[in-house]
Amino acid sequence: MHPVRICIRVGFVFLLLAVSSPTCEWTYLIWIPRSPLADPLYLFKEGDKVGYIDQTGKIVVPPVISGGGEFHDGLLENAASSGVYLDRTGKKAINKQFYRGWAFSEGLAVAMETEGGKWGYINTKGDFAISPRFASSPRDYVWPFEGGFAKIEIAGKYGYIDHIGALVVDTRFLDGDSFHDGLARVVVEGPCLRLPVEGEGGCGEAKLVPPGANEPASSTACKFTYVDKTGKIISEQRFDSALPFSEGLAPVRIGKLWGYINTAGIMVIPARFNKAQSFSEGLGLVSENGLFGYVDHQGHFVIQPQFKNAENFTDGRAVIGDQNTGFWYIDTSGKQAIPGKFLLASPFFKGIAHVKVLEARSNPNLFSGTYAYIDTSGRRIFAYTSKN
Repeated sequence: MHPVRICIRVGFVFLLLAVSSPTCEWTYLIWIPRSPLADPLYLFKEGDKVGYIDQTGKIVVPPVISGGGEFHDGLLENAASSGVYLDRTGKKAINKQFYRGWAFSEGLAVAMETEGGKWGYINTKGDFAISPRFASSPRDYVWPFEGGFAKIEIAGKYGYIDHIGALVVDTRFLDGDSFHDGLARVVVEGPCLRLPVEGEGGCGEAKLVPPGANEPASSTACKFTYVDKTGKIISEQRFDSALPFSEGLAPVRIGKLWGYINTAGIMVIPARFNKAQSFSEGLGLVSENGLFGYVDHQGHFVIQPQFKNAENFTDGRAVIGDQNTGFWYIDTSGKQAIPGKFLLASPFFKGIAHVKVLEARSNPNLFSGTYAYIDTSGRRIFAYTSKN
């Protein structure tokens, strides 16, 4: 078995499975759709199968599915059979046996034909809307659509395509991210060592860019900037770390401290925080002296730093706490919004959150026990027991 290590990071509470290979796997401690593009369908377990409820708590997909995941554009990528997609009733909607297939995003999904070994993008009928013409190698890859464009890598350089597969931003960047608020984070100068970005999920592996660069020459850490949808760099300034834009602002790190820039690349909230997250619902999650609080767009504290762990606001609620003290929810004034605490708790997604209920006797198995979905008032709309 792989060793299990529990990690808690600002904005993310996740289980990291450390493996001996150069890559690693991770998952969140408690499930909830994390992509803002996901459909409002919520997973529950019955034995080794999963089903889904809607926002009212009604079962819309019975527990007959192996695996699970997020529904996008009315379809679920079937984890048990690559390239097969299920509809909202749990029945096969696309069954063309692609060699690989990803979740849908903006009406398209990355897929690879069994023959040929190249990536393309299928529509919700399972037909290739963008023909399979993108290679797959350590220097060539593709990503889902987000913000109107999809990031691609060709020969170790990154660029962006549109929904018809046309290259709209040339592959000239050493690293890239998806578009948010019309801007994408990129690395322009190199070679360099692309270090993990604090506050992002995943395993956080460092990598040389471009691939195959001479290691001694690449020992300098990469610097980040942003480009618009024409590929124009917004500023000559480079940042030691950076996160996506949201609500017209992006968190950036200069030295050891974080601040926020606007879409022109101008620092509008000075770099004075130990950590910072992208804005959500008008508030930015930041930390000072090891405690988290929330600031407004001018950098003024709306909720003073007082929490050891915290996540962004969604649906007017933010989840606070840890496994030792329990998890609870606050409102935008910083007051507890839902009575009681939970063993585990997710952020809200389209009005619903997933929690593990406190029980009389502690359960040594992290993933067994009573779970519930609640609305923003704390009312249970659905409950189930997992015996994993």
